[in-house]
Amino acid sequence: MTRSTIRSRTGRAAVLAVLGAMLLAGCSGGGSDSGAESAVNGGGGGSSGDFGSGEESPGGDDGGTAGEPGTALPLGPQTLDRQIIVTAEIRVRSQDVQRDADRAAQQATTLGGIVSGDVRGGSGSQQTADLVLRVPPERVDQLLDALAGFGEEVSRSVRTEDVTTVKADVDSRVESLQASLDRLRGLLADASDITDLVALERELAARESDLESLQAQQRALGDQISLATVSLSLVAEAPEPEDETAGFLGGLGTGWDAFLTVGSALLTALGASLPFLVLVGLIVGTVGWVSRRRHRLADPPAAPVG
Repeated sequence: MTRSTIRSRTGRAAVLAVLGAMLLAGCSGGGSDSGAESAVNGGGGGSSGDFGSGEESPGGDDGGTAGEPGTALPLGPQTLDRQIIVTAEIRVRSQDVQRDADRAAQQATTLGGIVSGDVRGGSGSQQTADLVLRVPPERVDQLLDALAGFGEEVSRSVRTEDVTTVKADVDSRVESLQASLDRLRGLLADASDITDLVALERELAARESDLESLQAQQRALGDQISLATVSLSLVAEAPEPEDETAGFLGGLGTGWDAFLTVGSALLTALGASLPFLVLVGLIVGTVGWVSRRRHRLADPPAAPVG
């Protein structure tokens, strides 16, 4: 066996060992991320309670030092920068839907936001407008109050979702994948065996695909956190019913309307039955003519008077 063969096999074994270690590190990293998330959600409460109680542990000086004020480790969930997604919906009846839709878009822009959706339709009392406004979360209440002033507020709802652990998990996985890719690129630059190159390129492509997917999630989360979403629905106000005149004139108007309604119904019925009446008249006339004709033929002519 030559030295070059031994060296090649040794290098291949080293590459495979490094790949296996990286795969194990990725699996353990995912487990640690999940553990960190569960610790923040559930287990963090007990830890913060122990650090914040200020009581000395019965184990001696070390426990007393850990319980002293100002020496608590910053591991509790209260030290995290909370990441909140805010969404809101509001429905308003408006006297002028088009005008108020333009005002809503301008209001969102004034508050440092954008208009990500604008759908308008209908006409008259059926006119509607649905807008999706994006503003900084701290400006949501101000925007909702401004929108409610456009007309009659029908409904309003505000929802929040805490995605702190989700954001931290995605950020951590992105950093881990970027570091893993850097190591793989270094191995790829030093590799000389074809088999090693193929294995490294395959692993590199898979990691790059995972990184792109995570970065897309990271951007989407960042967008939802940085700008709240407010859905505005504008509907036109229903026209007010006309006041009916009371007294004699009101009764006269009501009677005239009833007369016109009945007359219209009678004329409609007459028009609908007229073809049938004509047909019945023709049949009756024909039968009468035939009957008279038979009687005339059956009677003998009268004898002349001598």
